[in-house]
Amino acid sequence: MSAWLKDADLGLLELRGPNATLRLVNDGASVRVLDGEEIASVDEPSITVRAPSPGIFLDRHPLHERAIALVAADVRAGDPLGFLQIGPLLLAVPAPRAGTLTDVLVAHGTIVGYGTPLFALQPIEGETS
Repeated sequence: MSAWLKDADLGLLELRGPNATLRLVNDGASVRVLDGEEIASVDEPSITVRAPSPGIFLDRHPLHERAIALVAADVRAGDPLGFLQIGPLLLAVPAPRAGTLTDVLVAHGTIVGYGTPLFALQPIEGETS
């Protein structure tokens, strides 16, 4: 699978089961396996919002000039942070919970795969949804 991941130029392959998750990460130089502790680190309080589908990442609607969500802006759960363009379809990427957007991890117009990290979100304390 590692060779296939490198040959296909995919950044992440994630397999989930009822009791475990396996992630193979291709950083361009090598493919490595992330163990469960690296995946859900207690030291990392921010949330990584990942691409729900492959597509072209858009930080703004094609008819608008400004990004839909700006770094340091507060967002509510469900607010769109950006879009994935899949052919003529635009798929919104929603905030999974209320928080402050701390980083946009992908440039506008970049082709992304399923699970690609797109945003870093710092949850607002006391907010669960």
